[in-house]
Amino acid sequence: MAIEVLDQRVANQIAAGEVVNRPCSVVKELMENAIDAGATDIQLVVKDAGRTLVQVVDNGCGMDEKDAERCFLPHATSKIRNEADLYNIHTMGFRGEALASIASIAQVELKTRREQDQLGTKVEIEGGEIRQMSQTACPKGTSVAVGNIFYNTPARRNFLKSDVIENNHISEEFIRIALVNTSVSFTYYNNNKVVYKLEKGNLKKRIGDLFGHSVGEKLLPIHEEIDLVKINGYVCKEDLCRKSKNQQYFFVNNRYVKSPYFANAVDRAYANLIPEKTYPIFFIHLTLDPKNIDVNIHPTKTEVKFLDERVIYAVLHAAAKKSIGQFSLASKLDFSDSRIEFPIIQKNTPLPQIPKVNFDPNFNPFEQKSSKTDYCKNEYRFSKSRQYELIPDDNTPAVARHNYPLQLSDSYIVTVSNDSLLIVDQKRASEKIIYDKILNRQPLGIESQRLLSPYRHLFAPNISFQLVEFIPLFKNYGIEMEYDKTDGSFNILAKPVGRSMEDCIEFMEDFVRTGNETGEAQSTREERALKTARKLSLPYGKSLSREEMETLLAQLFSLPDCTVGPDNKKVISRMSLVDVEKLFEQF
Repeated sequence: MAIEVLDQRVANQIAAGEVVNRPCSVVKELMENAIDAGATDIQLVVKDAGRTLVQVVDNGCGMDEKDAERCFLPHATSKIRNEADLYNIHTMGFRGEALASIASIAQVELKTRREQDQLGTKVEIEGGEIRQMSQTACPKGTSVAVGNIFYNTPARRNFLKSDVIENNHISEEFIRIALVNTSVSFTYYNNNKVVYKLEKGNLKKRIGDLFGHSVGEKLLPIHEEIDLVKINGYVCKEDLCRKSKNQQYFFVNNRYVKSPYFANAVDRAYANLIPEKTYPIFFIHLTLDPKNIDVNIHPTKTEVKFLDERVIYAVLHAAAKKSIGQFSLASKLDFSDSRIEFPIIQKNTPLPQIPKVNFDPNFNPFEQKSSKTDYCKNEYRFSKSRQYELIPDDNTPAVARHNYPLQLSDSYIVTVSNDSLLIVDQKRASEKIIYDKILNRQPLGIESQRLLSPYRHLFAPNISFQLVEFIPLFKNYGIEMEYDKTDGSFNILAKPVGRSMEDCIEFMEDFVRTGNETGEAQSTREERALKTARKLSLPYGKSLSREEMETLLAQLFSLPDCTVGPDNKKVISRMSLVDVEKLFEQF
Protein backbone atom coordinates (compact mmCIF):
# COMPACT_ATOMS: atom_id res chain seq x y z
CA MET A 1 0.00 0.00 0.00
CA ALA A 2 1.38 3.39 -1.01
CA ILE A 3 2.16 6.01 1.64
CA GLU A 4 -0.12 9.03 1.63
CA VAL A 5 -0.36 12.13 3.79
CA LEU A 6 -3.44 11.99 6.00
CA ASP A 7 -6.25 14.48 5.64
CA GLN A 8 -5.97 17.26 8.24
CA ARG A 9 -9.29 16.32 9.86
CA VAL A 10 -8.14 12.72 10.35
CA ALA A 11 -4.79 13.92 11.68
CA ASN A 12 -6.56 16.20 14.18
CA GLN A 13 -8.73 13.34 15.41
CA ILE A 14 -5.64 11.19 15.92
CA ALA A 15 -3.96 14.01 17.84
CA ALA A 16 -7.13 14.51 19.87
CA GLY A 17 -6.76 10.97 21.18
CA GLU A 18 -3.63 12.05 23.05
CA VAL A 19 -5.07 15.29 24.41
CA VAL A 20 -8.76 14.46 24.92
CA ASN A 21 -9.63 10.96 26.09
CA ARG A 22 -12.69 11.80 28.22
CA PRO A 23 -14.73 14.88 29.27
CA CYS A 24 -12.38 15.69 32.15
CA SER A 25 -9.63 16.34 29.58
CA VAL A 26 -11.78 19.13 28.12
CA VAL A 27 -12.27 20.56 31.62
CA LYS A 28 -8.52 20.57 32.22
CA GLU A 29 -7.58 22.24 28.95
CA LEU A 30 -10.28 24.94 29.09
CA MET A 31 -9.63 25.82 32.73
CA GLU A 32 -5.89 26.03 32.14
CA ASN A 33 -6.52 28.38 29.21
CA ALA A 34 -8.63 30.55 31.51
CA ILE A 35 -5.82 30.67 34.08
CA ASP A 36 -3.31 31.66 31.39
CA ALA A 37 -5.71 34.42 30.28
CA GLY A 38 -5.37 36.03 33.71
CA ALA A 39 -8.90 35.21 34.89
CA THR A 40 -9.81 35.93 38.51
CA ASP A 41 -13.23 34.25 38.32
CA ILE A 42 -13.90 30.95 36.53
CA GLN A 43 -17.17 29.06 36.16
CA LEU A 44 -17.40 25.41 35.13
CA VAL A 45 -20.73 24.07 33.84
CA VAL A 46 -21.18 20.33 33.25
CA LYS A 47 -24.23 18.39 32.05
CA ASP A 48 -24.65 14.63 31.83
CA ALA A 49 -21.12 13.98 33.08
CA GLY A 50 -19.72 16.05 30.21
CA ARG A 51 -21.37 14.06 27.44
CA THR A 52 -23.86 16.82 26.66
CA LEU A 53 -21.94 19.91 27.76
CA VAL A 54 -18.69 21.14 29.25
CA GLN A 55 -18.53 24.93 29.45
CA VAL A 56 -15.91 27.20 31.00
CA VAL A 57 -16.61 30.90 31.46
CA ASP A 58 -13.87 33.29 32.59
CA ASN A 59 -13.24 37.01 33.01
CA GLY A 60 -9.76 36.91 31.50
CA CYS A 61 -8.22 39.13 28.84
CA GLY A 62 -10.34 37.79 25.96
CA MET A 63 -9.39 37.71 22.27
CA ASP A 64 -9.93 39.83 19.22
CA GLU A 65 -11.65 38.52 16.10
CA LYS A 66 -8.44 37.39 14.46
CA ASP A 67 -7.23 35.36 17.44
CA ALA A 68 -10.71 33.91 18.01
CA GLU A 69 -10.53 32.33 14.57
CA ARG A 70 -6.87 31.37 14.75
CA CYS A 71 -7.03 29.67 18.17
CA PHE A 72 -8.65 26.57 16.65
CA LEU A 73 -5.76 25.96 14.25
CA PRO A 74 -3.29 23.18 15.16
CA HIS A 75 -0.15 24.41 16.93
CA ALA A 76 -1.51 27.96 17.18
CA THR A 77 -0.37 29.40 20.52
CA SER A 78 0.42 32.70 22.20
CA LYS A 79 2.63 31.06 24.86
CA ILE A 80 5.88 30.31 23.02
CA ARG A 81 7.66 31.58 19.93
CA ASN A 82 10.81 29.48 19.50
CA GLU A 83 12.61 26.37 20.72
CA ALA A 84 14.30 28.19 23.59
CA ASP A 85 10.89 29.01 25.09
CA LEU A 86 10.26 25.29 25.64
CA TYR A 87 12.81 25.43 28.47
CA ASN A 88 11.44 28.57 30.07
CA ILE A 89 7.71 27.87 30.37
CA HIS A 90 5.68 29.92 32.85
CA THR A 91 2.18 29.13 31.55
CA MET A 92 -0.11 26.12 31.93
CA GLY A 93 -0.44 25.51 28.19
CA PHE A 94 2.02 26.01 25.39
CA ARG A 95 1.52 23.34 22.70
CA GLY A 96 -1.38 24.93 20.83
CA GLU A 97 -3.09 21.55 20.50
CA ALA A 98 -5.99 21.69 22.96
CA LEU A 99 -8.64 23.75 21.16
CA ALA A 100 -7.84 22.18 17.79
CA SER A 101 -8.16 18.69 19.27
CA ILE A 102 -11.39 19.51 21.13
CA ALA A 103 -12.97 21.13 18.07
CA SER A 104 -12.23 18.06 15.95
CA ILE A 105 -14.33 15.71 18.10
CA ALA A 106 -17.12 17.97 19.40
CA GLN A 107 -19.46 20.85 18.65
CA VAL A 108 -17.91 24.03 20.04
CA GLU A 109 -19.21 27.55 20.59
CA LEU A 110 -16.76 30.28 21.58
CA LYS A 111 -17.65 33.79 22.74
CA THR A 112 -14.91 36.23 23.63
CA ARG A 113 -14.36 39.96 24.12
CA ARG A 114 -11.46 42.15 25.15
CA GLU A 115 -12.02 45.00 27.60
CA GLN A 116 -11.30 47.68 24.98
CA ASP A 117 -13.78 46.22 22.45
CA GLN A 118 -17.47 47.13 22.44
CA LEU A 119 -18.53 43.89 20.76
CA GLY A 120 -17.11 40.43 21.06
CA THR A 121 -16.69 37.55 18.64
CA LYS A 122 -18.74 34.37 18.37
CA VAL A 123 -17.37 31.28 16.63
CA GLU A 124 -19.32 28.06 16.02
CA ILE A 125 -17.19 25.11 14.97
CA GLU A 126 -18.13 21.49 14.40
CA GLY A 127 -15.84 18.59 13.64
CA GLY A 128 -12.95 21.00 13.16
CA GLU A 129 -14.77 23.15 10.57
CA ILE A 130 -16.03 26.67 11.29
CA ARG A 131 -19.79 26.83 10.66
CA GLN A 132 -20.41 30.43 11.64
CA MET A 133 -18.44 33.44 12.83
CA SER A 134 -20.00 36.76 13.84
CA GLN A 135 -19.91 39.69 16.24
CA THR A 136 -21.90 39.38 19.45
CA ALA A 137 -22.59 41.17 22.70
CA CYS A 138 -20.90 39.34 25.58
CA PRO A 139 -19.07 40.11 28.84
CA LYS A 140 -15.31 40.66 28.96
CA GLY A 141 -13.48 37.37 28.91
CA THR A 142 -14.08 34.07 27.16
CA SER A 143 -16.77 31.40 27.19
CA VAL A 144 -16.12 28.04 25.54
CA ALA A 145 -19.02 25.57 25.36
CA VAL A 146 -18.15 22.04 24.22
CA GLY A 147 -21.19 19.92 23.36
CA ASN A 148 -21.72 16.31 22.32
CA ILE A 149 -18.15 15.16 22.84
CA PHE A 150 -17.05 12.36 20.47
CA TYR A 151 -20.26 12.78 18.43
CA ASN A 152 -18.32 11.95 15.25
CA THR A 153 -16.30 9.11 16.79
CA PRO A 154 -19.01 6.87 18.30
CA ALA A 155 -16.54 4.11 19.14
CA ARG A 156 -14.68 6.43 21.51
CA ARG A 157 -17.93 7.72 23.00
CA ASN A 158 -18.91 4.14 23.82
CA PHE A 159 -15.74 3.77 25.87
CA LEU A 160 -16.89 6.43 28.34
CA LYS A 161 -17.77 5.04 31.76
CA SER A 162 -20.81 5.63 33.95
CA ASP A 163 -21.83 9.16 34.90
CA VAL A 164 -20.49 8.64 38.42
CA ILE A 165 -17.03 7.69 37.20
CA GLU A 166 -16.85 10.49 34.62
CA ASN A 167 -18.07 13.02 37.20
CA ASN A 168 -15.36 11.82 39.58
CA HIS A 169 -12.70 12.48 36.94
CA ILE A 170 -14.15 15.92 36.24
CA SER A 171 -14.21 16.80 39.94
CA GLU A 172 -10.61 15.66 40.29
CA GLU A 173 -9.42 17.90 37.46
CA PHE A 174 -11.36 20.81 38.95
CA ILE A 175 -9.80 20.20 42.38
CA ARG A 176 -6.25 20.03 40.98
CA ILE A 177 -6.60 23.41 39.30
CA ALA A 178 -8.51 25.05 42.15
CA LEU A 179 -5.96 23.92 44.75
CA VAL A 180 -3.05 25.74 43.18
CA ASN A 181 -4.86 28.90 42.05
CA THR A 182 -6.07 30.24 45.38
CA SER A 183 -6.22 33.83 44.10
CA VAL A 184 -8.98 32.81 41.68
CA SER A 185 -12.62 32.24 42.63
CA PHE A 186 -14.28 29.15 41.16
CA THR A 187 -17.85 27.90 40.76
CA TYR A 188 -18.66 24.39 39.58
CA TYR A 189 -22.18 23.53 38.37
CA ASN A 190 -23.17 19.93 37.63
CA ASN A 191 -26.63 19.40 36.12
CA ASN A 192 -27.70 22.83 37.38
CA LYS A 193 -26.54 22.08 40.95
CA VAL A 194 -23.75 24.01 42.64
CA VAL A 195 -21.06 21.52 43.61
CA TYR A 196 -18.34 24.01 44.60
CA LYS A 197 -18.38 27.74 45.17
CA LEU A 198 -14.85 28.75 46.14
CA GLU A 199 -13.88 32.23 47.20
CA LYS A 200 -10.38 33.63 46.98
CA GLY A 201 -8.16 32.87 49.95
CA ASN A 202 -5.07 31.04 51.11
CA LEU A 203 -4.15 27.41 50.50
CA LYS A 204 -5.36 26.11 53.86
CA LYS A 205 -8.79 27.69 53.39
CA ARG A 206 -9.00 26.30 49.86
CA ILE A 207 -8.17 22.80 51.13
CA GLY A 208 -10.89 23.08 53.76
CA ASP A 209 -13.43 24.27 51.18
CA LEU A 210 -12.59 21.37 48.86
CA PHE A 211 -12.14 18.48 51.30
CA GLY A 212 -13.99 19.59 54.41
CA HIS A 213 -12.82 21.60 57.38
CA SER A 214 -12.15 18.41 59.36
CA VAL A 215 -9.23 17.89 56.96
CA GLY A 216 -8.09 21.50 57.12
CA GLU A 217 -7.88 21.39 60.91
CA LYS A 218 -5.40 18.49 60.87
CA LEU A 219 -2.83 19.91 58.46
CA LEU A 220 0.77 20.70 59.31
CA PRO A 221 2.69 23.39 57.41
CA ILE A 222 5.79 22.33 55.53
CA HIS A 223 8.43 24.78 54.32
CA GLU A 224 12.00 24.49 53.11
CA GLU A 225 14.06 26.53 50.69
CA ILE A 226 17.43 25.98 49.05
CA ASP A 227 18.92 27.36 45.85
CA LEU A 228 17.51 24.49 43.79
CA VAL A 229 13.94 24.28 45.10
CA LYS A 230 11.42 26.00 47.35
CA ILE A 231 8.95 23.74 49.17
CA ASN A 232 5.64 24.98 50.57
CA GLY A 233 2.34 23.40 51.51
CA TYR A 234 0.86 21.05 54.05
CA VAL A 235 1.27 17.51 55.28
CA CYS A 236 -1.12 15.88 57.74
CA LYS A 237 -1.17 14.70 61.32
CA GLU A 238 -0.76 10.99 61.90
CA ASP A 239 -4.48 10.40 62.50
CA LEU A 240 -5.49 11.79 59.09
CA CYS A 241 -3.96 9.06 56.98
CA ARG A 242 -5.93 7.09 54.40
CA LYS A 243 -5.86 3.60 52.93
CA SER A 244 -5.33 5.02 49.45
CA LYS A 245 -3.24 7.77 47.86
CA ASN A 246 -6.23 9.68 46.50
CA GLN A 247 -5.42 12.84 48.43
CA GLN A 248 -1.71 13.21 47.72
CA TYR A 249 -1.08 16.29 45.59
CA PHE A 250 2.17 17.59 44.12
CA PHE A 251 2.42 20.86 42.20
CA VAL A 252 5.49 22.02 40.32
CA ASN A 253 5.49 25.70 39.37
CA ASN A 254 1.70 25.78 39.90
CA ARG A 255 1.17 22.71 37.72
CA TYR A 256 -0.23 19.42 39.06
CA VAL A 257 2.18 16.54 38.45
CA LYS A 258 2.26 12.84 39.22
CA SER A 259 5.41 11.78 41.02
CA PRO A 260 5.45 8.42 42.84
CA TYR A 261 9.15 9.05 43.47
CA PHE A 262 8.59 12.23 45.48
CA ALA A 263 5.46 10.77 47.12
CA ASN A 264 7.69 8.04 48.53
CA ALA A 265 9.87 10.72 50.14
CA VAL A 266 6.88 11.98 52.11
CA ASP A 267 5.51 8.50 52.85
CA ARG A 268 8.85 7.46 54.35
CA ALA A 269 8.70 10.40 56.75
CA TYR A 270 5.70 8.70 58.39
CA ALA A 271 7.49 5.37 58.88
CA ASN A 272 6.62 3.80 62.26
CA LEU A 273 4.09 6.58 62.90
CA ILE A 274 1.09 5.24 60.96
CA PRO A 275 -0.25 1.71 60.34
CA GLU A 276 1.01 -0.30 57.39
CA LYS A 277 -0.78 0.18 54.07
CA THR A 278 -1.99 3.63 55.05
CA TYR A 279 -0.79 6.83 53.43
CA PRO A 280 -0.59 10.46 54.50
CA ILE A 281 -2.54 13.30 52.93
CA PHE A 282 -0.42 16.15 51.60
CA PHE A 283 -0.60 19.23 49.39
CA ILE A 284 2.93 20.24 48.42
CA HIS A 285 4.10 22.97 46.05
CA LEU A 286 7.58 22.82 44.53
CA THR A 287 8.94 25.97 42.93
CA LEU A 288 11.95 25.60 40.64
CA ASP A 289 13.66 27.50 37.87
CA PRO A 290 11.84 26.44 34.66
CA LYS A 291 15.23 25.72 33.15
CA ASN A 292 15.71 22.88 35.66
CA ILE A 293 12.59 20.96 34.62
CA ASP A 294 11.09 19.62 31.40
CA VAL A 295 7.28 19.52 31.15
CA ASN A 296 7.28 18.68 27.43
CA ILE A 297 7.06 14.93 28.11
CA HIS A 298 3.42 14.08 27.52
CA PRO A 299 0.45 16.01 26.09
CA THR A 300 -1.30 15.89 29.48
CA LYS A 301 1.72 17.65 31.03
CA THR A 302 1.38 15.70 34.28
CA GLU A 303 4.83 14.13 33.93
CA VAL A 304 7.88 16.26 34.59
CA LYS A 305 11.60 15.57 34.37
CA PHE A 306 13.84 17.16 37.01
CA LEU A 307 17.49 18.07 36.67
CA ASP A 308 18.46 17.06 40.25
CA GLU A 309 15.59 14.92 41.51
CA ARG A 310 17.72 13.04 44.07
CA VAL A 311 18.58 16.29 45.84
CA ILE A 312 14.92 17.35 45.80
CA TYR A 313 13.95 13.93 47.21
CA ALA A 314 16.33 14.30 50.15
CA VAL A 315 15.24 17.87 50.91
CA LEU A 316 11.56 16.94 50.67
CA HIS A 317 11.96 13.94 52.97
CA ALA A 318 13.82 16.01 55.57
CA ALA A 319 11.25 18.82 55.37
CA ALA A 320 8.36 16.40 55.91
CA LYS A 321 10.04 14.79 58.93
CA LYS A 322 10.76 18.22 60.36
CA SER A 323 7.15 19.30 59.96
CA ILE A 324 5.77 16.16 61.59
CA GLY A 325 8.18 16.41 64.51
CA GLN A 326 7.80 20.13 65.06
CA PHE A 327 4.07 20.64 64.63
CA SER A 328 2.45 17.25 65.25
CA LEU A 329 4.37 15.63 68.08
CA ALA A 330 5.33 18.84 69.86
CA SER A 331 1.78 20.16 69.65
CA LYS A 332 0.72 17.45 72.09
CA LEU A 333 2.82 19.12 74.79
CA ASP A 334 2.04 22.53 76.22
CA PHE A 335 5.18 24.58 76.77
CA SER A 336 3.39 27.90 77.11
CA ASP A 337 2.69 27.54 80.83
CA SER A 338 5.94 27.84 82.78
CA ARG A 339 4.27 27.34 86.14
CA ILE A 340 4.96 24.04 87.83
CA GLU A 341 2.60 23.02 90.59
CA PHE A 342 3.76 20.71 93.37
CA PRO A 343 1.28 18.95 95.63
CA ILE A 344 1.36 20.32 99.17
CA ILE A 345 0.53 17.98 102.00
CA GLN A 346 -1.30 19.81 104.77
CA LYS A 347 -0.70 19.10 108.40
CA ASN A 348 -2.88 16.44 110.02
CA THR A 349 -3.59 15.00 106.60
CA PRO A 350 -3.60 11.20 106.81
CA LEU A 351 -1.04 9.56 104.58
CA PRO A 352 -2.38 7.30 101.84
CA GLN A 353 -2.66 3.67 102.86
CA ILE A 354 -0.64 1.09 101.00
CA PRO A 355 -3.08 -1.48 99.61
CA LYS A 356 -2.78 -5.00 100.91
CA VAL A 357 -1.72 -7.68 98.49
CA ASN A 358 -3.58 -10.96 98.79
CA PHE A 359 -1.59 -14.05 97.87
CA ASP A 360 -1.86 -17.78 98.25
CA PRO A 361 0.96 -19.08 100.47
CA ASN A 362 0.45 -22.59 99.03
CA PHE A 363 0.91 -21.44 95.43
CA ASN A 364 3.36 -23.63 93.49
CA PRO A 365 4.37 -22.23 90.09
CA PHE A 366 5.60 -25.64 88.96
CA GLU A 367 2.32 -27.44 89.65
CA GLN A 368 0.75 -29.00 86.54
CA LYS A 369 -2.58 -27.53 85.47
CA SER A 370 -5.41 -29.64 84.21
CA SER A 371 -5.76 -29.29 80.45
CA LYS A 372 -9.49 -29.78 80.83
CA THR A 373 -9.78 -26.50 82.69
CA ASP A 374 -7.88 -24.67 79.96
CA TYR A 375 -10.19 -26.04 77.28
CA CYS A 376 -13.22 -24.91 79.21
CA LYS A 377 -11.80 -21.43 79.49
CA ASN A 378 -10.99 -21.33 75.82
CA GLU A 379 -14.45 -22.53 74.89
CA TYR A 380 -15.98 -19.79 77.02
CA ARG A 381 -13.74 -17.18 75.38
CA PHE A 382 -14.84 -18.23 71.92
CA SER A 383 -18.49 -17.60 72.69
CA LYS A 384 -17.96 -14.40 74.60
CA SER A 385 -17.41 -11.84 71.86
CA ARG A 386 -20.39 -10.77 69.74
CA GLN A 387 -18.92 -7.61 68.23
CA TYR A 388 -19.37 -8.70 64.62
CA GLU A 389 -22.55 -10.60 63.80
CA LEU A 390 -23.11 -12.97 60.90
CA ILE A 391 -26.81 -13.49 60.25
CA PRO A 392 -27.67 -17.10 59.38
CA ASP A 393 -29.01 -17.40 55.85
CA ASP A 394 -32.23 -19.37 55.69
CA ASN A 395 -31.55 -20.25 52.05
CA THR A 396 -28.16 -21.82 52.77
CA PRO A 397 -28.19 -25.47 51.66
CA ALA A 398 -27.90 -27.97 54.46
CA VAL A 399 -24.32 -28.97 55.16
CA ALA A 400 -22.77 -31.35 57.62
CA ARG A 401 -22.56 -29.84 61.07
CA HIS A 402 -18.97 -29.31 62.20
CA ASN A 403 -19.08 -29.81 65.93
CA TYR A 404 -17.17 -27.41 68.10
CA PRO A 405 -15.15 -25.34 65.64
CA LEU A 406 -12.23 -23.63 67.31
CA GLN A 407 -10.64 -20.27 66.58
CA LEU A 408 -6.88 -19.97 66.33
CA SER A 409 -5.35 -16.57 67.10
CA ASP A 410 -8.73 -14.94 66.42
CA SER A 411 -7.95 -15.31 62.71
CA TYR A 412 -8.37 -18.95 61.67
CA ILE A 413 -11.18 -21.44 62.22
CA VAL A 414 -10.22 -25.07 62.81
CA THR A 415 -12.79 -27.81 62.23
CA VAL A 416 -13.06 -31.46 61.18
CA SER A 417 -14.81 -32.91 58.14
CA ASN A 418 -14.67 -36.40 56.65
CA ASP A 419 -11.49 -37.52 58.43
CA SER A 420 -9.75 -34.28 57.48
CA LEU A 421 -8.61 -31.32 59.50
CA LEU A 422 -9.73 -28.01 57.93
CA ILE A 423 -8.11 -24.66 58.68
CA VAL A 424 -10.18 -21.76 57.33
CA ASP A 425 -8.89 -18.22 56.89
CA GLN A 426 -11.81 -16.24 58.36
CA LYS A 427 -11.06 -13.00 56.49
CA ARG A 428 -10.73 -14.68 53.10
CA ALA A 429 -13.80 -16.81 53.80
CA SER A 430 -15.96 -13.77 54.53
CA GLU A 431 -14.51 -12.04 51.45
CA LYS A 432 -15.55 -15.02 49.34
CA ILE A 433 -19.10 -15.01 50.76
CA ILE A 434 -19.65 -11.25 50.36
CA TYR A 435 -18.08 -11.22 46.87
CA ASP A 436 -20.42 -13.98 45.68
CA LYS A 437 -23.50 -12.23 47.08
CA ILE A 438 -22.58 -8.89 45.49
CA LEU A 439 -22.16 -10.44 42.04
CA ASN A 440 -25.46 -12.30 42.40
CA ARG A 441 -27.16 -9.19 43.82
CA GLN A 442 -28.19 -11.01 46.98
CA PRO A 443 -28.68 -9.39 50.40
CA LEU A 444 -25.33 -9.39 52.16
CA GLY A 445 -26.80 -10.22 55.56
CA ILE A 446 -24.64 -7.66 57.34
CA GLU A 447 -26.23 -6.82 60.67
CA SER A 448 -26.78 -3.14 61.26
CA GLN A 449 -26.47 -1.41 64.62
CA ARG A 450 -28.71 1.58 65.32
CA LEU A 451 -26.92 4.54 66.85
CA LEU A 452 -28.24 6.11 70.03
CA SER A 453 -28.17 9.46 68.26
CA PRO A 454 -27.54 10.24 64.56
CA TYR A 455 -23.93 10.89 63.58
CA ARG A 456 -23.73 14.02 61.45
CA HIS A 457 -21.03 14.14 58.78
CA LEU A 458 -20.33 16.68 56.06
CA PHE A 459 -18.69 15.02 53.06
CA ALA A 460 -16.61 16.91 50.52
CA PRO A 461 -18.92 18.53 47.94
CA ASN A 462 -17.72 16.36 45.05
CA ILE A 463 -18.63 13.27 47.10
CA SER A 464 -21.81 14.65 48.63
CA PHE A 465 -23.73 15.50 45.46
CA GLN A 466 -23.26 11.95 44.13
CA LEU A 467 -23.68 10.16 47.46
CA VAL A 468 -27.39 10.97 47.65
CA GLU A 469 -28.34 8.47 44.93
CA PHE A 470 -26.54 5.65 46.76
CA ILE A 471 -28.44 5.99 50.06
CA PRO A 472 -30.83 3.07 49.30
CA LEU A 473 -27.94 0.89 48.12
CA PHE A 474 -25.91 1.41 51.30
CA LYS A 475 -28.64 -0.28 53.36
CA ASN A 476 -27.44 -3.56 51.87
CA TYR A 477 -24.03 -2.80 53.38
CA GLY A 478 -25.47 -2.14 56.82
CA ILE A 479 -25.34 1.67 56.59
CA GLU A 480 -28.51 3.72 57.00
CA MET A 481 -28.47 7.48 56.64
CA GLU A 482 -30.49 10.53 55.67
CA TYR A 483 -29.57 13.60 53.64
CA ASP A 484 -30.13 17.02 55.19
CA LYS A 485 -30.87 19.51 52.40
CA THR A 486 -30.52 22.52 54.71
CA ASP A 487 -26.74 22.26 55.07
CA GLY A 488 -25.82 19.36 52.75
CA SER A 489 -24.82 17.04 55.60
CA PHE A 490 -25.67 13.37 56.13
CA ASN A 491 -27.11 11.92 59.32
CA ILE A 492 -25.86 8.36 59.75
CA LEU A 493 -28.48 6.36 61.66
CA ALA A 494 -26.95 2.88 61.65
CA LYS A 495 -23.67 1.19 60.81
CA PRO A 496 -22.43 -2.40 60.50
CA VAL A 497 -21.78 -4.11 63.82
CA GLY A 498 -18.10 -4.07 64.72
CA ARG A 499 -17.17 -1.32 62.26
CA SER A 500 -15.96 2.11 63.29
CA MET A 501 -17.57 5.25 61.94
CA GLU A 502 -14.27 6.16 60.27
CA ASP A 503 -14.32 2.84 58.37
CA CYS A 504 -17.90 3.48 57.20
CA ILE A 505 -17.14 7.01 55.99
CA GLU A 506 -14.02 5.90 54.14
CA PHE A 507 -15.94 3.01 52.56
CA MET A 508 -18.67 5.35 51.27
CA GLU A 509 -16.12 7.82 49.89
CA ASP A 510 -14.24 5.07 48.06
CA PHE A 511 -17.51 3.63 46.76
CA VAL A 512 -18.45 6.95 45.17
CA ARG A 513 -14.96 7.47 43.75
CA THR A 514 -14.95 4.07 42.05
CA GLY A 515 -18.46 4.59 40.67
CA ASN A 516 -21.61 2.56 40.34
CA GLU A 517 -21.56 -1.05 39.17
CA THR A 518 -24.76 -0.82 37.13
CA GLY A 519 -24.34 -1.27 33.39
CA GLU A 520 -20.60 -1.83 33.47
CA ALA A 521 -18.52 -4.63 32.05
CA GLN A 522 -18.42 -7.88 34.00
CA SER A 523 -14.69 -7.49 34.68
CA THR A 524 -15.26 -4.04 36.17
CA ARG A 525 -18.10 -5.32 38.36
CA GLU A 526 -15.91 -8.16 39.59
CA GLU A 527 -13.08 -5.79 40.49
CA ARG A 528 -15.46 -3.52 42.39
CA ALA A 529 -17.12 -6.47 44.12
CA LEU A 530 -13.73 -7.71 45.29
CA LYS A 531 -12.75 -4.29 46.59
CA THR A 532 -16.05 -3.95 48.46
CA ALA A 533 -15.77 -7.48 49.87
CA ARG A 534 -12.32 -6.72 51.24
CA LYS A 535 -13.60 -3.65 53.05
CA LEU A 536 -16.63 -5.42 54.55
CA SER A 537 -15.00 -8.75 55.38
CA LEU A 538 -14.14 -9.98 58.85
CA PRO A 539 -10.77 -8.61 59.93
CA TYR A 540 -7.99 -10.70 61.38
CA GLY A 541 -7.96 -10.60 65.16
CA LYS A 542 -11.77 -10.57 65.46
CA SER A 543 -13.00 -13.06 68.05
CA LEU A 544 -16.05 -15.06 66.92
CA SER A 545 -18.62 -17.03 68.87
CA ARG A 546 -19.29 -20.68 68.12
CA GLU A 547 -22.56 -19.75 66.39
CA GLU A 548 -20.82 -17.16 64.22
CA MET A 549 -18.13 -19.64 63.18
CA GLU A 550 -20.72 -22.28 62.29
CA THR A 551 -22.71 -19.76 60.24
CA LEU A 552 -19.58 -18.63 58.40
CA LEU A 553 -18.60 -22.22 57.60
CA ALA A 554 -22.11 -23.13 56.44
CA GLN A 555 -22.25 -20.16 54.06
CA LEU A 556 -18.74 -20.85 52.78
CA PHE A 557 -19.32 -24.57 52.12
CA SER A 558 -22.51 -23.78 50.20
CA LEU A 559 -20.51 -21.98 47.49
CA PRO A 560 -19.50 -23.87 44.31
CA ASP A 561 -15.76 -23.46 44.88
CA CYS A 562 -15.04 -22.55 48.47
CA THR A 563 -11.37 -23.49 48.59
CA VAL A 564 -10.03 -20.35 46.88
CA GLY A 565 -11.10 -16.72 47.03
CA PRO A 566 -11.97 -14.36 44.16
CA ASP A 567 -8.31 -13.31 44.03
CA ASN A 568 -7.23 -16.99 43.74
CA LYS A 569 -5.79 -17.02 47.26
CA LYS A 570 -6.30 -20.12 49.38
CA VAL A 571 -9.28 -19.96 51.76
CA ILE A 572 -9.15 -23.49 53.20
CA SER A 573 -6.11 -25.56 54.04
CA ARG A 574 -6.88 -29.28 54.35
CA MET A 575 -4.89 -31.89 56.26
CA SER A 576 -5.96 -35.47 55.65
CA LEU A 577 -5.66 -38.21 58.25
CA VAL A 578 -2.60 -39.48 56.39
CA ASP A 579 -0.98 -36.04 56.65
CA VAL A 580 -1.66 -35.95 60.38
CA GLU A 581 -0.23 -39.44 60.88
CA LYS A 582 2.93 -38.43 59.00
CA LEU A 583 3.51 -35.68 61.54
CA PHE A 584 3.91 -38.30 64.24
CA GLU A 585 5.82 -40.92 62.27
CA GLN A 586 9.02 -38.92 62.40
CA PHE A 587 9.10 -38.89 66.20
